Amino acid sequence: MSKSQDYPDSFELMEGVTMTFKPQVRIVKIRGAPDDDIFRVPSHWHEDHDEIMTIYEGRLKITLRGQTKVYTPESGEVFIPRGVPHSIESFKGEACLASERTNPTEFDKKELFFRNLFAIPGGLASGGLVPMMQVFYHGDGYPAFPIHIALLEKAFVSILGGYIAPLLGYRLKYESLKQL
Repeated sequence: MSKSQDYPDSFELMEGVTMTFKPQVRIVKIRGAPDDDIFRVPSHWHEDHDEIMTIYEGRLKITLRGQTKVYTPESGEVFIPRGVPHSIESFKGEACLASERTNPTEFDKKELFFRNLFAIPGGLASGGLVPMMQVFYHGDGYPAFPIHIALLEKAFVSILGGYIAPLLGYRLKYESLKQL
């Protein structure tokens, strides 16, 4: 199903990295050209959903429970339980194709999370902490601090994203996946 221009099927996340939305699945394609960016997802965790990653081509470094492993198509599915800090990183100059889906399967917050994250004015690199925490607040995402204390991380997101962002006039671009 092709979406309108306001709800594109794909986003270019950074140079050489795209994300495509399929029903309940996100596909990340890393081109792997020498000058392309490295795909990095900083350490974070989710309260309401598990993630299941599948690598179809290439390799990804996934840090889970403080242990970093390299995953390839031969690794099978990588199960990331809710509540567990994790991060993801590609390899410079290497192509990779991977997907991410959630448990529960019908978890529309995930696509909304990514759509709102990519819609931050100025982009991710210059978008600012407050609007990013607003997206986290509405999207079941919490940054994992170096000393992981879930209650503190939740408070950080709630205060910045739930209270301060709206007071400063920040609004989510997408409140629903339903198109007008």
